[in-house]
Amino acid sequence: MSNVRQAVLFSFATRYSAMIVGLVSAMVVARLLTPDEIGTFAIASAIVMVMSEFRLLGAGMYLVRENELTHAKIRSATGLTILISWGMGLGIWTAAPAIAAFYKLEPIEVIFRILSISFFLAPAISIPTALLTRDFRFRQLFIVRICTSLTNLASTIGLIMLGYSFYALAWGYTLAVITEFFLIFFFRPQGMPWTPNFKNLGPIARFGIYNSLAGFFRRGVVTAPDMIIGKMGTTTQVGLFSRGLGFIEFVSQTLMMGVKPVVLPYLSQVQRSGDNVNDAYIAATVLLGGIIWPILAVASVVSLPAIRLFFGDQWDAAAPYATLIAYWAMFRSVHWFSSDLLVAKGKEKLMVLKEGGMFALYISGIALVFPSGLMAVAGVFTVAGLVDLVLTTWLLTRFVGLQPLRMARSWLPNLAVTALCWGAAWLIFNNGDFVSKGVPNTFWAVAAILPLVWLMMIFMVRHPLKQEVILFLRWFANHWPRPRS
Repeated sequence: MSNVRQAVLFSFATRYSAMIVGLVSAMVVARLLTPDEIGTFAIASAIVMVMSEFRLLGAGMYLVRENELTHAKIRSATGLTILISWGMGLGIWTAAPAIAAFYKLEPIEVIFRILSISFFLAPAISIPTALLTRDFRFRQLFIVRICTSLTNLASTIGLIMLGYSFYALAWGYTLAVITEFFLIFFFRPQGMPWTPNFKNLGPIARFGIYNSLAGFFRRGVVTAPDMIIGKMGTTTQVGLFSRGLGFIEFVSQTLMMGVKPVVLPYLSQVQRSGDNVNDAYIAATVLLGGIIWPILAVASVVSLPAIRLFFGDQWDAAAPYATLIAYWAMFRSVHWFSSDLLVAKGKEKLMVLKEGGMFALYISGIALVFPSGLMAVAGVFTVAGLVDLVLTTWLLTRFVGLQPLRMARSWLPNLAVTALCWGAAWLIFNNGDFVSKGVPNTFWAVAAILPLVWLMMIFMVRHPLKQEVILFLRWFANHWPRPRS
């Protein structure tokens, strides 16, 4: 278990470091570009990022999950990734003029072609990354992520200052991918075969189709608003809603994705060893929920001062959307690891059916309520998140043998911690001087007080995180430099 805990620490370090860099980038970009400019890029990037779910066709996750890994399987995974990723890169390049004409936005053509470059580098990045992940070599992945994040930050801001507007966002992302390519090549596992094999692709493709479809539907949920609003509304509306959704995604994904890279290797390891995967799944969700639910609950209260502090007052209109979307993120986070559990159990088809049904619900709901305004669109997210929670619980109970009552009991400490943190944030916010001074002083008060409230509640309710906090404090005490006598 020590290697898993170490992997989680490095994974968290990677995400938190990337979060800091990403936050700095978002704060600067939000002040340098207008909602209209950011909305234009959001439309183009939403389409490309959804398509990117297919460029690997699940080859990386296949290599992570496979019981016995051979050079032949690695070469076949490389070959399949080249066929799919390069083909999609050519498709994006070719389709760029048509997409630009559909949205009546000429810049989309150039943005599409800049972003297509990443598809041609994807095979040389994804396969060695999967092998490093399988071996829990998250220290190397930490270095890669930090360097790519800094590259993205420096190049994006530099190009904006040179007058490249939203094109700077596309070039910043692409230059970061190029940096990742060189670093992954340096850290690649010794003896890794590079020559692709275009035979025996069937087992990988069957797994990859299900996994990629599920990823397409999951990614589509958060990118669909940009595409639908971009067609039915204005680029400014796209920018504002994207900022509200992006703020909550930034908060939640920084925490959830910090753990997620470790979860599939961990659950697969548990499955291979014959231990109870459902118990491991419940334990993982409780630990994540004890962190993510209180933070999202607080974010729903302080969305206005937080957005004004980080992005400027030109984005104030995005705050009400963020408040509703925070509840959606809370519902979704309960079963955030469900796809990993289903993959570890070999239930990829069930995963796709569930994600596809939810994607259809989001798409139809957004299109239906958009004439009523962006608040109605945010409301669709909240309702759909609750439906997703109920549906996923039923599916895991029916097909995987999850015990819902046991999971509900395990989540009671999370509810207690969240309720008190939410109440404390509400009291501070509604008795602060944010409105009178026009400065988010209340946000800083919440940021200073709530961690102490959370820590107190963790110990009061005897949350499983209590043990992790104690272990961390012991580690910190043992590694803290001591004065020489």
